[in-house]
Amino acid sequence: MCRRMVMRRFGPAGLVAALLLVIAVPSPALAHGLGGRTDLPVPLGYAVAGALSVLIVTFVALVRLWPQPRMQEPPVLRPIRFPGWRRLAAALRWLGIFVLVVLVTTGLFGADNSVRNPAPVLMWVGFWLLVPFASAAVGDLYRLMNPWDLLAKAGPPRRMWPPSLGVWPAVILFVAFVWVELIYPRAADPVAVAAIVLIFGLLMVLSADRWEGALDGFDPFRTYNGLVSAIAPIQLSPEASPQWRGWLRALPLLPARPGLTAFVVTMIATVTYDGLSATAWYDRTFGSFGGSLAGSSLLLLATVGSLGLAYTVACWAAARQASGQWTTSTVAQRFAHTLVPIGFAYAFAHYFTLVVFEGQLLVSTLSDPFGRGWNLLGTTGRSVDFTLLSPNAIWWVQMAVIVLGHLAGVVLAHDRALSDFSGVAAVRSQYVMLVLMVLLTALGLVILSAS
Repeated sequence: MCRRMVMRRFGPAGLVAALLLVIAVPSPALAHGLGGRTDLPVPLGYAVAGALSVLIVTFVALVRLWPQPRMQEPPVLRPIRFPGWRRLAAALRWLGIFVLVVLVTTGLFGADNSVRNPAPVLMWVGFWLLVPFASAAVGDLYRLMNPWDLLAKAGPPRRMWPPSLGVWPAVILFVAFVWVELIYPRAADPVAVAAIVLIFGLLMVLSADRWEGALDGFDPFRTYNGLVSAIAPIQLSPEASPQWRGWLRALPLLPARPGLTAFVVTMIATVTYDGLSATAWYDRTFGSFGGSLAGSSLLLLATVGSLGLAYTVACWAAARQASGQWTTSTVAQRFAHTLVPIGFAYAFAHYFTLVVFEGQLLVSTLSDPFGRGWNLLGTTGRSVDFTLLSPNAIWWVQMAVIVLGHLAGVVLAHDRALSDFSGVAAVRSQYVMLVLMVLLTALGLVILSAS
């Protein structure tokens, strides 16, 4: 949820954080910043060393035990018996419409209080976090619940979506949504939430009315949920029963579209900025500039650009091993899917506590959605229980998710390298990628402990 609405206790990091840390920040200062945790279940140095050891050992094991690509061909899909699936899929679509109506009506006519109005928590916890988190486990729920598909079918589109645009509009809108969530001072205002939903919905409907396939390139949440749901072992469709495909198997098969690499980098970089901006180091380094609207906006964009540059350098180094067979941009596109588990891990580690704790506000706010003194669910006035998870349990979950996300990235990158490069070049091409992932893992854990 909006940074000003919830406690900002945990956050991941990126390569830009690594560079800044090495250049300007003593490790003890960052590890014990204001609001940080000094009572970790294990010393931070041990946690980082253990995580990096796991990555390096996994890489060495893959080199020796995984000599041929195994994930580049489409997996065998096995139907999952699910009686009544089509009725459930239809119910999910109408649930999406219902949530849309609740967001708009409660935002416009409900209580002018983000703790008593369900619109902010539905938007920034349910829609923004819970749906993609669930999609990474069970398949693309957003496609089943997306209300814009239904609303956009009112009339036939006039022309096809230009292939050259790809998902670039989705990248821009994704950054815009992150900016609203992290920087815009009224992001938790129920009326602002309703206005955002209405403006976004109008853009989606108008674009779908004009172009066939526009939502695939224009809707940032379709792109985002489509990427993270490719991690899931299940393929969902409203027309057919769910099918089992296996974990991570859909990621190497993601279609190459203009802007997709930038979208994946942006996924990681925006959460990286969120984690950095919650540290005492950020406040000391950027001061009032970092807290201003213009300054924080520029630093958000700088974080995206810095991580994009770091990934480009890694891809350039990998391309050099191909002796001119691949360009840097082609390698960046071919390996973009390997960053998806990392992006999801950063988001989950950073935000899952908001789902667990702030998500409880749905129980009380939906009982009195318009602030009229109702008690529809018998839960009005129910407070948030912050004892559901201990700090130690939170830290272990965060560390495990960060490490697993990077392990998945290492496996995916190794398999793609075996497919795209020959002989020893397949291994050498991954050295810089491994360094990038090691830095991301280490700094992710450091900033998790400090923010």
